[in-house]
Amino acid sequence: MASIHLGELVRGRFIKRVNRFLCTVLLDGSIKEAHLHDPGRLEELLVEGVPVLLRKEPGSHRRTHYDMVVIYTHSTPVCCDSRVPNQLVKKALQETSLPGLPEYREIVPEFSFQNSRIDFCLDHRILIEVKGVSLVKNGLALFPDAPTQRGRRHVETLTSATNLGYISYVLFLIQRPDASAFSPNKETDPQFTTALRKAAEQGVNLMVFTSQLKRNHIHLKEQVTSISL
Repeated sequence: MASIHLGELVRGRFIKRVNRFLCTVLLDGSIKEAHLHDPGRLEELLVEGVPVLLRKEPGSHRRTHYDMVVIYTHSTPVCCDSRVPNQLVKKALQETSLPGLPEYREIVPEFSFQNSRIDFCLDHRILIEVKGVSLVKNGLALFPDAPTQRGRRHVETLTSATNLGYISYVLFLIQRPDASAFSPNKETDPQFTTALRKAAEQGVNLMVFTSQLKRNHIHLKEQVTSISL
């Protein structure tokens, strides 16, 4: 299965989420600021003292010199960089290693369709929107962990595209290895749940995969076929 390199990672400990994209961490005995590239709540993950993996990102234009890439919950590594799912899916598409897709030759990222940008378009007829998932409860992966109007709009756009003859997919990339089932998070975002159910009823395909950190690479792990709407 496809994998991508996350860079050279160093271990620290999470201290506090200062704001949406800024955290403080303990690294080599000193408190540092780190950028968190994930707008989700992550409340069950961001617990003071948990181990994290950081990537040094030097640059005079940055306030922080580290990106927080992985959070450990107990012994399970969870990727907390929301850019990674698209990068990993792009690699899998380039390697033609995603099962179940029709044959294709051309991959166009950030495809403009109606009022949305869809993550990938294949051969001008196959649309794929990728959603990263970090919340897992007792083996059940849930998306989203915070209300997402943008996510709902993407799903509604794919529903419209399907009715116009496109082959459409929502691909949920679980950024951890410990899920065996998937469901939309009705309690957190009932509107997204309704939109996803309607999309599935009208022919939008749902694909779910787990992923696994191995040293400083993240790999697609396995497809999750237990999907409850």
